[in-house]
Amino acid sequence: MTAADRFLGRADAYAQGRPSYPASLGAWLAERGLLGDLVADVGAGTGLFTRLLLAHGARVVAVEPNPEMRGQLAAGLAGEIEAGRLTVQPGSSESTGLPDASVSLITAAQAAHWFTPAPTVEEFRRVLTPGGRVLLVWNDWRGEETAFNLAYRQVALRFQEEGTPDLATRVPEDELPLFLPGGFERVTFENPLTLTRERLHALAGSVSYLPSPSDAAYPGMTRALDAVFDAHERSGTVTLMYRTHAFLGGVDAPTP
Repeated sequence: MTAADRFLGRADAYAQGRPSYPASLGAWLAERGLLGDLVADVGAGTGLFTRLLLAHGARVVAVEPNPEMRGQLAAGLAGEIEAGRLTVQPGSSESTGLPDASVSLITAAQAAHWFTPAPTVEEFRRVLTPGGRVLLVWNDWRGEETAFNLAYRQVALRFQEEGTPDLATRVPEDELPLFLPGGFERVTFENPLTLTRERLHALAGSVSYLPSPSDAAYPGMTRALDAVFDAHERSGTVTLMYRTHAFLGGVDAPTP
């Protein structure tokens, strides 16, 4: 099953449940002068990171292989498409459909763990302008030891697919040089997510290694989520503490 196939039937849950990205990350990119030219957002999903790029002045080509996700993105950002600030197209990290040397920055938010390093780096080298950069981003709640984070983790462990690795949603840091052979720098941002009961259900249903809304195990998972929600809610919401990890680097290995 391809990465795109694993998210079939999850686009609505993804759009409803997933966290966005901190405005401070967009400001950091703008301050670095990285958003003045065309940006390719690869594995753009429903457009959560695309929105951040647009909000900070970038013109964006959103590349997404999953047709349901792509449809959500295009519908949600129709005004940006009409204004000429956004193009949405099918494609993958290995075959973006972009012209040679056409973008100065490639971003991949919550996506690069699905990429195969060698052909991805080859494709990124092809489409980047000289000196172009790559930004890999993940929102991750693991390692944030709040009471609700720990309770949510227990539900995820109970319902996740057998064989799911602990770092199921991002590239382990010792493997990042495979994607960024030119070296990289790291910045992190706090990114707490406030969840209603319904959004908590959607968040879990959007995760590729947990039951989807059409899965027979989904009602059991939502009952387990309800139990931890009821134990931790304050004024009808809970907070899942995320941290946003961003890695900015290059794909050209330094010359000796």
